[in-house]
Amino acid sequence: MNVSNPLTPQRVSELVMTNRAIRAPYYHADHDEGVRFTDLEKGLQWGADAIPALQGLFRVEQDPRDDYPDGWVGFARHWRGATLRLDFDLFSGFEEPDSILVVTAISGREGKESIVDEDFGEIELVDKVPTEEEWDEWSRRYQAARRKDDTDGSAAVKAYIAALPGWKREVATQFDEIIQDEVPQVRRAVKYHQPFYSVEDQGWFASFIAFSKHVKLTFVCESYLEPEPPSGTGPDRQALDLKKTDTLDEKQIASWVRQAADNPGMGW
Repeated sequence: MNVSNPLTPQRVSELVMTNRAIRAPYYHADHDEGVRFTDLEKGLQWGADAIPALQGLFRVEQDPRDDYPDGWVGFARHWRGATLRLDFDLFSGFEEPDSILVVTAISGREGKESIVDEDFGEIELVDKVPTEEEWDEWSRRYQAARRKDDTDGSAAVKAYIAALPGWKREVATQFDEIIQDEVPQVRRAVKYHQPFYSVEDQGWFASFIAFSKHVKLTFVCESYLEPEPPSGTGPDRQALDLKKTDTLDEKQIASWVRQAADNPGMGW
């Protein structure tokens, strides 16, 4: 990950509204009971809190921590009065014209005129607090822009894979490369916080997601694969779970990819 120019709140908002913001595989939402969020039971949420907050940042700084040399931190007022801190990275691929913003964490801070942050000390707050209507409108605008976006999401998928740790990144990279080899015109996107793969104008045929102890490769098609993958709930959810000690069978995965791509099962 690398950044060549200073980042501004306006630039962050532009990246969000062009569908170039994703949630990291290990996104962390810290729910402080002293801060009232949109949903007190669920705490901070991606769509309800992170997305509008990214469009309403009043301050953006480079992360001062040694462990995050390419990280950024932004602050935004929540419509309930609290202040949100968002941690994120910018991923810039070698051939990519633009960056992908990868949000890694979101947390809340209390304070009416200022807040105290563990990394930046006392921060003076802006006077303007967005209304609930403005907050909801930011979220609606993002959702509308995301639905209209028909560009290939390869950069976002690459950023997602790059954010994975160690062996999980290796598995995801192998899967992505197999799909590219078997379906050269594949289209990618990050949906529901996981990478998906599609055949243009036909449908989505595969996805993957990383959990704490395994990576799940899922095949989405209208009929069962031959041979059937070991787990899943039906033809549109046939899956293979890979743990750290497992070996990815490239020939078998390639066969399943070809079969699924010939008969995609999800049309979004």
